[in-house]
This record gives sequence, structure tokens and C-alpha cells, in this order.
Amino acid sequence: MAIDNPKEKFEQQYMREPEKSLFDLAIFGGKLAFPKAALPLEIFQKVRDRLTKASIDERLQTMWDTLVKEVEHVESTKADKEEMERAIHLVMWRAIEELDDRKRERYVKLIGNALKSQDQIRDVVSFVQTIEHLTERDLIVLKVMNEVMNRKDDWKPQHDPANPAAPIMKLHHSNIIGRAQEFARRVAMALGQPVEKNLYNRDVGFEICARLEGFGLAHQLMRL
Repeated sequence: MAIDNPKEKFEQQYMREPEKSLFDLAIFGGKLAFPKAALPLEIFQKVRDRLTKASIDERLQTMWDTLVKEVEHVESTKADKEEMERAIHLVMWRAIEELDDRKRERYVKLIGNALKSQDQIRDVVSFVQTIEHLTERDLIVLKVMNEVMNRKDDWKPQHDPANPAAPIMKLHHSNIIGRAQEFARRVAMALGQPVEKNLYNRDVGFEICARLEGFGLAHQLMRL
């Protein structure tokens, strides 16, 4: 009987193949022969368990199901088809390599947002690569930065001589500079530093902002 559902067809062809291994027996023998090495052997086993074909297939299956669920109601998109194919291909490879469930969720959200956005999002592959290198602390600071420095009412329309019917939305730098103290305090709080007496270390947040600047996600403004 023909399979009409493309998701089921893909899964049956690529996603379901059991695997057996003698690695667990070798680990057990190692623990008996070298009892003092039991702890590192357990660590090796946990790492190996995430790298077996069965485990990789499970992560691919989970990524596939999550991607399908994220975009199952998308009927049209402004995203470039070829670029999205490259981005999804890269995301599936990251699903094989990446052991952090939270990072895999971010890959899925990125793909979903790119496909559902009313505006065409370019360089999606670059965004995937950037997510790969961002740490949890990077993302904490980035979230605070967006909340403090990117408030909706800050953006004001400005006349565009090239296209008078579509004014340019601009943000005045004085708004951002004036919130430097608030931003530093909010970052310290988000990173778990004590802020009651304003004795927190601003350098910690600054170093993370410098990392974000290297990814093109932040920009330092100097006081005049």
C-alpha cells in the first residue's frame, strides 16, 4: 500500500534502524578488571551512549518531529528555498553532534521563525552557526540587552527622501547611553551577582557583551 504521508515515508526509509553493540560488555569487563577506573569508565560510557547509532537516530527523529510540529501549519513562506534547505541540512547535522537539548530547541525556533516571518530573513545559515557558538550566559545577556535597549517606543519614524511613503524607523543613541547603568545592573542580576550595594563586577557583563559584539549581535557606543 502506498504511503501518502511524506513524514511517515521519510521515517520508514531513514529513521528506523535498530543497532546492537558489545561496548557495554567491554565497559562491564573493564570495571571488573580495573575497579579504580570505574568512574572514568562510567563517564566514557555516558559519552559513548550519546554517540551510538541508536542514540544519533533518536536525536534525528526528535529533531525531525520537532521541526515538523514547528512548521506544520506553514502554507507559504518568504524565505529563500535554497537557503532554507542549507540551513535545515546544517541543523540536522547539529542534531547529530549537539548533546544540549536547549541548543537544539533554538535551532528549531530559528528555522520556524525564518519560515513563518512576514519579512524575508536572510543569512539563516549564519544564524545557525552563531547559535552553535553562543553559551547560556551569552543568551542571558542578549535577552537583557533586548529588553533594556530595544523598547518599542524608542523607535521613531524618520523621513526617507528615497522612499517618502515608507519612513525609516530609527533609534537615537542617547536612549541607549542613558540606560547604561540600568543595563549593567540588570545583567548582573541575570548572571546571579549580588546587586544590593552596587558592588557587582561590571567586567563580567562587559566581557560577554564583547563576545556578542564579535558575533555582530551587539555594538558598543562611546559617550561623547
